[in-house]
Amino acid sequence: MPLTTGDRGSQTTESERWRPIHYLGSKLRILDNIRKAVNDLSTERSPVCDLFAGSGTVSAALAQDRRVTSVDVQEYARVICSAILQPACFDVERFLARALDAKDVATRNGLLWAAEPLVQYETRCLEAAAIGNLEPLCELLEAGSLVTISNDRINSLSAELAKAIIQTNARLNSVDLNDTVQSVALRHFGGTYFSFRQAAELDILLNEIAQLPLHAQDIGKASVLSTASQIVNTIGKQFAQPLRPRNKNGTVKKTLHKLVSRDREKDTFLEFKKAIDKYMSIKRTAFEHKAIRADYRDFITKLEGFNGVVYADPPYTRDHYSRFYHVLETLALRDNPKVSVNKAHGRTMLSRGVYRLERHQSPFCIKSLAPDAFSNLFQALALNGNPLVLSYSPYAAEKNAHPRVMKVEDIEPLARKFFSLVEIRVSENISHSRLNKTELNKEIAKNAEILFVCRP
Repeated sequence: MPLTTGDRGSQTTESERWRPIHYLGSKLRILDNIRKAVNDLSTERSPVCDLFAGSGTVSAALAQDRRVTSVDVQEYARVICSAILQPACFDVERFLARALDAKDVATRNGLLWAAEPLVQYETRCLEAAAIGNLEPLCELLEAGSLVTISNDRINSLSAELAKAIIQTNARLNSVDLNDTVQSVALRHFGGTYFSFRQAAELDILLNEIAQLPLHAQDIGKASVLSTASQIVNTIGKQFAQPLRPRNKNGTVKKTLHKLVSRDREKDTFLEFKKAIDKYMSIKRTAFEHKAIRADYRDFITKLEGFNGVVYADPPYTRDHYSRFYHVLETLALRDNPKVSVNKAHGRTMLSRGVYRLERHQSPFCIKSLAPDAFSNLFQALALNGNPLVLSYSPYAAEKNAHPRVMKVEDIEPLARKFFSLVEIRVSENISHSRLNKTELNKEIAKNAEILFVCRP
């Protein structure tokens, strides 16, 4: 018989509630509810699988008293979960000294030297914006990143901005840093999500981390991802859409300087030091944990022999998470991805958000595929004898909430088809993060999280 020991191990300390990145649908506020549900379905210290691990907050909480296998299809999630669950020994001071030396070299004849024309131009734009001249900064933000600015686009820009772009591209070519993974943050995301200096500094950190022993690279990369999430210059700290400098009527936002400077003036290396110190402070546990990059469909076909509880937190809405974290995915993979295109007014252009051409599309986000996705998940777990705790969020139509792909009342019979016992637990007064703060937001619904607690 599974134990039902009430609050056994269910209280999560404040130190365990750290959020490594700004994440949609974070479970920080219901960690105690999740831990209790897992405890009620399992014997003490039996293993648990966090099937859609995301930012790793649930994995971190569960890892305090049981062995955790963290699974996610995205590499950035695997990296973060690896750093949380298996923090490697890491000489932070020595690494930072090396990184600062690399920064000095990059300033003289490397990446920061190449970026200097745009770094200096961006500084002048911010200085002008501070005294009320917002147009240069507005143009810089609308121009896009180096990989999305075509020659035709350069010709339409102001002479000073066009010159800075041309000079930076020429310098990148002269030091063999154009179109390489060593400059991917600068070329893809500089000027769009980060300042040009910040983006180049993210590259410098990643280049140094790539020189570390393999066992130490995840904690270094995870610290870069946390840094990027902290310094990114968007509303809501997501990567779904760059900051828009103009109002709908075409006028420049009066608060533009404040919106931009609050993030772009942050010190990349200081934020990295804060992040890596936090990862290093995570309490090591006595359990051997795993962080795996895999699609849930592949993973649940190989569950034979795994006799623990599965916690699943699939997406709720049609918004594919890969769109909100594509920047982190690129930094984690450290590749040189092709950029998706948009078609508008008869023209095909690279996406303003610099989205990866091939991004993961979850069947839970597609209305026609979601019912089968749930059924296949339930069937595979039940057949293998795995208890399940499933998070989902009801759709409060009366509150004009963001529509869910499926209704709770439609998921419940699917679960009952395969599990002998299905209990629904409501987490009171919980609401999810807004995508942004504009009038486009749907009203946040309270009581916005439930748990399906399922026994085979």
